[in-house]
Amino acid sequence: MQPEKYDVVVVGAGIGGLGVGALLAHSGYKTLVVEKCDFVGGRFSSYEYEGFTLPTGAVTIHYKDTETEQIFKEVGAELELIDAPTLFYRIAGKDYEMPPKGAIGTGLDIINRLEEDKAKVLGGFAKAMGKEKILGAFRSGTKEPDKEKGITFKDWLLQYTDNEMAHGIFDTIVSTLAAAHSYEISAQAVFSFFVAMKGFRDVGIPARGNRVNMENLAKAVKANGDVWTNCLAKRIVVERGRAKGIVVEKDGGEVEIEAQVVLSNVGPKATVELIGEDNFKEDYLRNLRVNLKPKPVTMVFVASDRPLWPEDGRAAILMVVGARRITSVIPLSSISPQLAPPGQHLLFAFGSPVSNEVRMDVEVEQEQILKDIKEQFPLFEKHGRVIKFDSRNVDDELPEMRTRVGIVVAVETPVKDLYNVGDGCPIMGYTGSNAAAETAVRVAGIVRKQYKPGKA
Repeated sequence: MQPEKYDVVVVGAGIGGLGVGALLAHSGYKTLVVEKCDFVGGRFSSYEYEGFTLPTGAVTIHYKDTETEQIFKEVGAELELIDAPTLFYRIAGKDYEMPPKGAIGTGLDIINRLEEDKAKVLGGFAKAMGKEKILGAFRSGTKEPDKEKGITFKDWLLQYTDNEMAHGIFDTIVSTLAAAHSYEISAQAVFSFFVAMKGFRDVGIPARGNRVNMENLAKAVKANGDVWTNCLAKRIVVERGRAKGIVVEKDGGEVEIEAQVVLSNVGPKATVELIGEDNFKEDYLRNLRVNLKPKPVTMVFVASDRPLWPEDGRAAILMVVGARRITSVIPLSSISPQLAPPGQHLLFAFGSPVSNEVRMDVEVEQEQILKDIKEQFPLFEKHGRVIKFDSRNVDDELPEMRTRVGIVVAVETPVKDLYNVGDGCPIMGYTGSNAAAETAVRVAGIVRKQYKPGKA
């Protein structure tokens, strides 16, 4: 059988793979994206479960002025999102509404007031926290992140305060968004994240689940190519140090695809496995072993017959300070009722283990998260039920993130005509779906410069 020919072949249909595929198809390259699952999107998708629409990974989407927004706009695909509603911080068991800007400063003000109230009850003097000093240092850090190399974010903050609640606020933010606790990640990485993300409040929630958005991107690919689901990539074909195409399993048989360039969205380590370690020098493999630091996570989905939080059913997002594991909570169906069956409500909670460096004990994590849910949401035991725990460990094929903020891994590989895309090869300050989208834009630019369309 003659091999099928394309200008570009992409392995994996996550936001990195479909993103770069859509951009290149739109630019005139005959493009094929192959995906082993029966749906597109990877960790940037959704699925139906007991009548609810659950995310496969990304829940809130940073999109305004990001590469994600750029991809959808450039190829003319609709990105269906509802702007994120009001943000609350739960500090010392009480919820505080945050302003659209200045949430961190507001949180520090709240802590100072709580310390003053505690001093009135217990006697003595409240130890005032230097809010302006902290915020001034934070602003300086975002202007020159590289000056904060070699120190963890926790140690950076200890220079200005040892207040436990202040450290709790920052750890909640960092562990939720940057893939590591404040004591595991460098201050440079955290400041770079805030610069890259332009803060973290401009986010949206997929109104009908992210699968709808990714199917829109798939249509953009199909305008000048195709997307094959249920199609397992068996190997990347390499001859004389160059990627020549891939071999896939399709409809019970093997199919060979030839292409000018091969793009992999399955993660740098899995890409190596598709070729064989013998094709790579030890320094490249060592770099991957050291720099790829996947984040473990447990996501929990709670169904209920009435809203558990906020109890009045308002649309909101909650950051929880000081819980055992839970750091953020989103009442998804209060934001978009389409995500739950009639008469039911859907709440999502994000749980971060104590250490992101090692395999988590899934049973222990789920027990701790369940205790958090019962304590944080009094209506749960009477009105709610956990419909699913989704735990992703450090060695899972699809961890929450393939590496944390502050790690830089090149999209180029030692094999010519082979590039990686996805959150396993971020630039400084990026992680998760934003890192994946950024690589899609960057690699599409490389392909446009080095390869001409129309040779398939």
